[in-house]
Amino acid sequence: MAELVFYGGVNEIGGNKILLSDKGTQLFLDFGQNFEKESSFFHYPYLAPREEKHLLSLNILPTIPGIYKCDVSQSHNINGVLVSHAHADHTNYIRYLKPEIEVNCSELTKEIMVARELSKPMYPLEYSIAKLTQSRGEEVLCKINSLATGKSSKIGTYDVKPIETDHSILGSCGYLITTPGSSVVYTGDLRFHGTRKESSWKFIEEATKLKPDVLIIEGTNIVDARVTTEEDVSSKSEQLISKSNRLAMVSFSLTDIDRLNTFWDVAKKTGRKLVVPIKLAFMIHKLSSKIKTINLKDPNVYIFRRHKKTDYEWEKQILNNYTNVKGCEEIEKEQDQMIMVASFHDMNEMCEIRPKTGSFFIESQSEPFTEEMELDHERLLNWLECYGMPLFNIHSSGHAFPNQLKEAIQKISPKKVFLVHTERPKLYAEYIKDIQTEIIMPILGQRYSL
Repeated sequence: MAELVFYGGVNEIGGNKILLSDKGTQLFLDFGQNFEKESSFFHYPYLAPREEKHLLSLNILPTIPGIYKCDVSQSHNINGVLVSHAHADHTNYIRYLKPEIEVNCSELTKEIMVARELSKPMYPLEYSIAKLTQSRGEEVLCKINSLATGKSSKIGTYDVKPIETDHSILGSCGYLITTPGSSVVYTGDLRFHGTRKESSWKFIEEATKLKPDVLIIEGTNIVDARVTTEEDVSSKSEQLISKSNRLAMVSFSLTDIDRLNTFWDVAKKTGRKLVVPIKLAFMIHKLSSKIKTINLKDPNVYIFRRHKKTDYEWEKQILNNYTNVKGCEEIEKEQDQMIMVASFHDMNEMCEIRPKTGSFFIESQSEPFTEEMELDHERLLNWLECYGMPLFNIHSSGHAFPNQLKEAIQKISPKKVFLVHTERPKLYAEYIKDIQTEIIMPILGQRYSL
């Protein structure tokens, strides 16, 4: 009989680690980082977990014999991990798994995971997913298999079909999984109001045809859902920027290519140059042949590089391939004609950029959801206050609204629905209790027969 065990994503947003077992095949649905739990013990970069035993001792990583690199004395029966998308709260603890445990995801998710890892050299080599060195070039240090979306693949005794969905990162997929004893639908994270909303509805249609025994569905926005779309972000930002003749700074997730494209469109409509940080430029450089986004060599695109004494190998790729890399002095001179992508971590450069009176900051990403993120936000406000820059929040969520989640559950009509990736599962369950299905709010570590 098929079983589910939830090792993460329970009463929290993110940290999904869901083990599906049936007839000798065991497959994790995501293996993500628990940001909120980590923030209770660690303070980056001053105190951070250096190896998996630090997380195991605090019950942040689940105690499962044989699956971690540090556990050399025992074997395991895990067939792999299905990754829904490349956000860290769904992928980041993969680095602690033994390298023979295969990771399965869409091709674009694989490319984003690797590109982000190469430009984020903060983990010891033995826990890196990929590395880039002058002598050996680019290396992927774990097994990542690209699955073709819309087509079934065999993993152990399971048939697994990834279907593209719309989320705030490219490459996102939901999964239709048929085991010998049951059929399971896993949404990962998804929305129905983004630039690829038709993909999410197509996924719901395919899931409905499966007539699944089980649906595992996210519920991030069950509280405080803000009904805005990517078109709203574009129109409001254009209206704001078009009425200003000063620097506009904007902050968004560097993996949100949809948001990048939105502000590139706004820049063109308002006659401005778009300035992107070198880390975002590296992501675009690596993905340019696979996605539709800005041309880094466009004369109206600048790449911003902070003042540094030395450069990482990934930074050298940008410096060697592009002539439009600019420093603070050049940004300062042309600031009135710019939309500059920046964040709290760029604030030290403000003393050289020297934003003129009338400049402003657009926050175009999720509100803080951990104590450390709230502190960073407060620090950002302190910087902006010092330079007289008001903050505008113009954002559209990467997650579905409550009414859309309910509609999706009604359409799919599973025998059982498990509510994950939400801080308010009880509210979620009450909201959908008139749907004819068994509603389960999973308990961490408990086994559920399907």
